[in-house]
Amino acid sequence: MTLTVESPYVVAEGEGEALWFSGALLTYKTTGDQTGGRLAIAEVLAPEGTGSPKHLHLHEDEAWYVIDGELTFFLGEAQHLAGPGFFVFGPRGVEHRFEVTSPQARFLIIVTPAGFEDFTRVCGHPATSPTMPPPNLPPKDLQLLTDAARLHGLEIHGFQPSWSLGTRPDVPRALVDEGLPQYV
Repeated sequence: MTLTVESPYVVAEGEGEALWFSGALLTYKTTGDQTGGRLAIAEVLAPEGTGSPKHLHLHEDEAWYVIDGELTFFLGEAQHLAGPGFFVFGPRGVEHRFEVTSPQARFLIIVTPAGFEDFTRVCGHPATSPTMPPPNLPPKDLQLLTDAARLHGLEIHGFQPSWSLGTRPDVPRALVDEGLPQYV
């Protein structure tokens, strides 16, 4: 089946589907629903210490464009510090993770083909305001997270050991003991 896009569209600043995911605010500027499955782009606002666990995508390539702040990317065996204007590409099948290393960062996540947004919808929370997630956001069930990862072609291989209770307040003790953060 071939998906088609019926017409062009524009998404203004502050518009888009917003989710609290992985300790950050994701605002989708486009998803597979608008691009015929070809592309998803999210603008991310994230505080220091947040990021992703070590993982790989089986179905899509992932890229990032840093607008403000700094992130450290771990792509395979390589490590890269990326600031404003940096573009980083992680092809499918390559293990990677990233961490915000400045007090706050704003960046784009670009995924092709689309589909990763479905995972974030299951594992995140609809954002009720255009802000960072509240500290009392309830955690998602660990089984839900692992099942969603498997269903969406993600292999989660672990998370940064420093993301413990003190440095990652969004990671409940039970999930730290299981070896996975609250969000992926």
